[in-house]
Amino acid sequence: MLYEKIQLEDGEKVIGTVRKHWFVITIELIGSVVLALIPVALLTATTFLPELPRLTAAMSGQAPLITFGLTTWFLLNTIMGFTIWTHYYLDLWVITDRRIIVIDQRGFFNRKVSSFRLERLQDIKVTISGIIPTLLNFGTIRAQTAGANESNFSSSGMPDPRAVQALIQGAMDDRLKVLGNPSMSA
Repeated sequence: MLYEKIQLEDGEKVIGTVRKHWFVITIELIGSVVLALIPVALLTATTFLPELPRLTAAMSGQAPLITFGLTTWFLLNTIMGFTIWTHYYLDLWVITDRRIIVIDQRGFFNRKVSSFRLERLQDIKVTISGIIPTLLNFGTIRAQTAGANESNFSSSGMPDPRAVQALIQGAMDDRLKVLGNPSMSA
């Protein structure tokens, strides 16, 4: 898998990986399919027009151009579908017993990989807003670390965000115990 290529420290273990919820990619792919079917719907609608003989006569010499246009349209929508899948598959949160690694695929050839140590974690905020996210249990996770504002991590459409939050909190508590943090002994 993708996270196997990440260099882990000696003794570091992966305790969880999280991708976006299946509903997010499904909605995006349905949008791509609907866009691909627009020309088919338009061509089907033209069969019900009363001006069909005039329209057919006007387009009779344009068959190669129409075929080229439709083929290009379907090709672009196929590329869009693969872009959606690539973005879904390569966006990943890897939670280890020492840090969190966030892989954000921004395009086919543009990937941002960030990580932060669990002992630097200050706050994890979970937001679930809307009826569908509430029913399907997905939302946004924001992790705030000690340091500059650009060291904050946020991902939307994450499945079961409260369980991910609990997993991260548990790993952080265990890490602080290992490091002997005095605030954890109270």
